[in-house]
Amino acid sequence: MPDSSGGRGERVFVGDLTRKEFREGVADGTIRAAIVPTAATEQHNEHLEMIHDTFHVTYMAEQAACRHHPAVVVATPIAIGVSEHWMAHPGTLTVRPEIFSEYVFDVVHSLARAGVANLLILNGHGGNVKPLVRRLDEFRDRLRGSPLLPDGLEVNLRFQSYWDVYDAQLVQEVMEGGRLPGHADEYETSTMLALAPERVHLEDVDNESAALASRAKGERLLEPAVAGVALILGKMLAGEEVDLPPVTFRPEGRLHMITGEVV
Repeated sequence: MPDSSGGRGERVFVGDLTRKEFREGVADGTIRAAIVPTAATEQHNEHLEMIHDTFHVTYMAEQAACRHHPAVVVATPIAIGVSEHWMAHPGTLTVRPEIFSEYVFDVVHSLARAGVANLLILNGHGGNVKPLVRRLDEFRDRLRGSPLLPDGLEVNLRFQSYWDVYDAQLVQEVMEGGRLPGHADEYETSTMLALAPERVHLEDVDNESAALASRAKGERLLEPAVAGVALILGKMLAGEEVDLPPVTFRPEGRLHMITGEVV
């Protein structure tokens, strides 16, 4: 997993803080937002380690939080998601959509009960998108009506996958296959080559898309993702609107993951 110091000596994970530090940070207005990373532990073809999605979303969350330090903290990553579609491959771990969604809500609710108003569910696994997006308005209503929240706290809850932030032109420029994020192919292999090459078993690559991967491509795409997530957080902290649909990238453009329309 990424270094919890963010490489700059900043402790942004909730688990790295003492209760005193967290309590006082919220009380004095220093801690104003939290990221809840959601991901998966699942097969990533023959060549990528199954921690891929969790490793990546944790990196994105940590680095983005560091850019707003000390205003943003990161919750413990939720490392098992909705992966029933990969259960034919032993080693994949999955959770039923309704159980997963309720678990995520409880983590978000815990942060809101502590007094954190701005909450970003940052996702790193495609199978988690529909279960959470479909219940996001319900989650907001439940938070609004919760008697356990501090008086007067108005919660700003958002869901976003870290790849939603990419510019479509950049994707088409860097990705030879024109696809992003895909699954264990050109994009995910490239970014892992940039972040943790020891987790890429190149001798076991068994598909043409993954064979197109390179560390250079990964390095070009990491910074825009971190910057994009940091921008979302900045807008949330400023009380500004964020308009980014859940997308995946194809040669024909940005495909809305819920409606199936090109946006």
